[in-house]
Amino acid sequence: MKKKILSLLCLVMVWALPSTLKAEMKPSVTVYGNLRYSVNYVDEDGVGDDLDRWKGTDNVSRFGIKGSYGNEDIKAFVHLQVRAFADADADKDAFEQRFFFGGFESEYGKLTYGRMTNAYKFPGFALDPFYDLSRINAGGVFNGGGATYGLSPATNGFTDNSFQYFTPNLNGFKLVGGIAFEDATDDNKLAWLAGGSYNTNGFTVGAVYADNPDYESGGSSIYPGIAKDGDAIRAYATYKGDGWKAGASYENIDISGYNDVNYFYLTGTAMLKKAKTDLSLSVGLVDDGAAEGLGLTGGAFYNVLDNAQIYAMASYADLDSDHTPYVLSVGAIYNFKFTAN
Repeated sequence: MKKKILSLLCLVMVWALPSTLKAEMKPSVTVYGNLRYSVNYVDEDGVGDDLDRWKGTDNVSRFGIKGSYGNEDIKAFVHLQVRAFADADADKDAFEQRFFFGGFESEYGKLTYGRMTNAYKFPGFALDPFYDLSRINAGGVFNGGGATYGLSPATNGFTDNSFQYFTPNLNGFKLVGGIAFEDATDDNKLAWLAGGSYNTNGFTVGAVYADNPDYESGGSSIYPGIAKDGDAIRAYATYKGDGWKAGASYENIDISGYNDVNYFYLTGTAMLKKAKTDLSLSVGLVDDGAAEGLGLTGGAFYNVLDNAQIYAMASYADLDSDHTPYVLSVGAIYNFKFTAN
């Protein structure tokens, strides 16, 4: 099935290509990186052996390269990103793969294939100002990467063997559809997702539905964080005004074969341009499961340079399991980017 779908998509692109060759085709390559590190005081009261300690954490430092070739009518692109450890990797590797995908983009939309952030995860990732920082995570414990408390575990991870298609802007509307292959066995089953959004005057509202199939093999599910033979739906809204932005996410998700959980997440950021500082706050609520409870995360981010920040933040969760973990964190982020055309 996979080979038939790949062949069909190649035929479609070959058919569409001749009309786009009139304009000059140009290459572009961008190399970029993020160095992210923090020093944290962690108190995980009631989680196994009570933890009360100082901890230095690499916050998913990364290195990437992306390239494109084409013109205003059509372009092909590829994007590779790896984790680059600012402290020692347990396997002593210099890099660890995060994602690698490619595709085509034209007036008819964008088609991607590979290992990537799926369209269910992306809206939560995009509105979380504390993503991949040291705080209470989606599971209600300390972590130096992934989504903040109030977003589901499906807001983490990458999806292998994944196709996604995004429509062009249709008077403010954009639609997305995708499939992903279960490639570990001969079950030959597909996961799929579909969604859409509407944008006007800085306001965006949208929804995405994702569905995993049932199959016999062990290992992780196709769309991470969603149970096998389970599904999830996310509704979200964001607004960006003059000097501030806000967002909200609601999820209902199967995190096991028998348990639906509701996740609520609300966040806001004030961008103080004269002070070169962003102030962010998020509130999360989980209504069931091991992470059931209420959590708060807040932080101040000072822009030392256009590509460098220092920050201080605090994160706390009051879980119904009588766990009350909290994290105090100070850290720095340095970004670099070089583009050759």
